[in-house]
Amino acid sequence: MRWSLRPTAFWEILPAERWALACPALPTCGLALTEAERVRDDIVAGIEASLARYGLEHERLSIRITGCPNGCARPYTGDIGIVGRMPGYYALFVGGDFEGTRLNTLLVDKVALGAIGETFDPLFALYAADRNAGEGFGDFCHRVGLPALQQALARNHGARPHAAD
Repeated sequence: MRWSLRPTAFWEILPAERWALACPALPTCGLALTEAERVRDDIVAGIEASLARYGLEHERLSIRITGCPNGCARPYTGDIGIVGRMPGYYALFVGGDFEGTRLNTLLVDKVALGAIGETFDPLFALYAADRNAGEGFGDFCHRVGLPALQQALARNHGARPHAAD
């Protein structure tokens, strides 16, 4: 975690951290399947590290994290939605938009907490290489489509994309 006794000025906060929301989840919520608020900083730090590898750390990005599928932090509408599935594992959603006006799509299911940032790495590489001017990450994911995103994951990490039943 990035705790400091020195106050942080708003201009020192990177956009991913500034626009990340998490529900209280465990231990407060009786519906929670896993952590959200208490792991928010770790998840965001992993995503920021991945963004920084491609020079994207200053891009506006909304991250929504919940400890269960009920979606109290609105994970189904942000650029990135992270939804708790069971203790320590999350479903990753992409393709929503910053304003929260478009639903996103399930990208991959049951990703371990410590692997969330690196799972996005190939997607951020693709985004850095192929985005249109002024295009947000969620808009990019929506434009290129789920099959292209899942191929990028499989190529780079051998990730197991969610198979529709």
